[in-house]
Amino acid sequence: MSTHKIISFFTVLLIAIFTLSASHIDKFSHVNMNEVDNLLNSAVLNKEVIGISALIYDEGSVIYKNSYGLRDRERKSPVETDTVWRIFSMTKPVTATIIMDLQEEKKLNLSDPVSLYIPEINNMKVAKIDKNGVIKFEPQNRAITLEDLMLHRSGMGYGIFGSENALTSIYENAELFYVVDKKSGVSESMEEKMTKLSKLPLLFQPGEAWYYSYSMDVLGRVAEVIEGKKLGEIMDERLFKPLGMKETSFGIKQEQQKRFASNYFKTKEGNFVLIEDGQNSPFSNPLNEFQSGGAGLVSTIDDFSIFAKLMLDGGVYKGHRVLDEKTVDLMMEDHMGQDKPYLIPWLGPDFMSGFGYGGSVQIDETTDQLARNGKSIGHWGWSGAAGTIFWVDRKNNSFGILMLQFLSDEDPKIHDEFRALAFNRTKNE
Repeated sequence: MSTHKIISFFTVLLIAIFTLSASHIDKFSHVNMNEVDNLLNSAVLNKEVIGISALIYDEGSVIYKNSYGLRDRERKSPVETDTVWRIFSMTKPVTATIIMDLQEEKKLNLSDPVSLYIPEINNMKVAKIDKNGVIKFEPQNRAITLEDLMLHRSGMGYGIFGSENALTSIYENAELFYVVDKKSGVSESMEEKMTKLSKLPLLFQPGEAWYYSYSMDVLGRVAEVIEGKKLGEIMDERLFKPLGMKETSFGIKQEQQKRFASNYFKTKEGNFVLIEDGQNSPFSNPLNEFQSGGAGLVSTIDDFSIFAKLMLDGGVYKGHRVLDEKTVDLMMEDHMGQDKPYLIPWLGPDFMSGFGYGGSVQIDETTDQLARNGKSIGHWGWSGAAGTIFWVDRKNNSFGILMLQFLSDEDPKIHDEFRALAFNRTKNE
């Protein structure tokens, strides 16, 4: 090749590289990294959070990942990308994925009655409170199906929202949500939890309404019955090991212990109270039987990004297919419709406009709230009780994850602010 041709070749190559780089910068310039940094740092400095970690993926790569603050305030341990978090209800989409995988293998069908796998669920009566405040019971009009569980329309309660009325108090007192039973001090298996649950009333007839509930835990138990294994083993075999999610499980491994975040409660006055020391946690107990399909997993931001990428790419990750793309499409469709009442006022239409399998689905942008919080139509995802959130937006080929660790009576405002920045929206639009 002549010197002239070599120079021309490299000139063209440099122009191509420059053009590609400029296109890459322009393509992602809608997410202002400095603004995201400022948001997270300000949240720590203003004591809105103790520690926080965030990740944004867009059009083929992670375009933002950073951490601020402390994972353990008492020991002054910083949040890092390998910090292990309680993801609580972000477990639900993972369990939903397992259930859909079992359906693809024809080991179950969402139309199946739950009693086919857990017979004692048939014992649950529907409770009604009459005008005199007296609780009366009636039989189920129809059997609760697996799809009812998936969509939180089973009629079951939860027991984590406080005592809304006499019926929800029954669920609260049953302590279904606790890792360790407060009365016995023993870690209960999900089989034992089902026995407790079957003795409780339904809050409404199956299919009548939407009420965030213990339903996904029941689905986790269904998977155990079908496979004859603990839910953790099933998730390991079908998801975590094939995808390389080494940091996600129902308990803290010895090598994760020092990286496990402490959990706090944020009071109305804005103070953080330690409620679970990361270095002395039930999650670290090797005898822990709490494998809750609704709230039991721990994970890191990098590990959970693998799950988000799996769902973004239609059920496949690095050549390993977990779900058919049509199944993922089905999960991200609204299956509630607009005729079902939401029985939790703060977790209703102003929070989400639709509900799919394993998470909420954005189906419109009609309300002021939804138009401002960074959710585009098709947005699918969920959050965890201690402030973690994630979303998958297949329309825009992006996803986001935010990890923090405190319980509160209010949804952290940084959720909407982070999503808004990720979608290049502001509160003033």
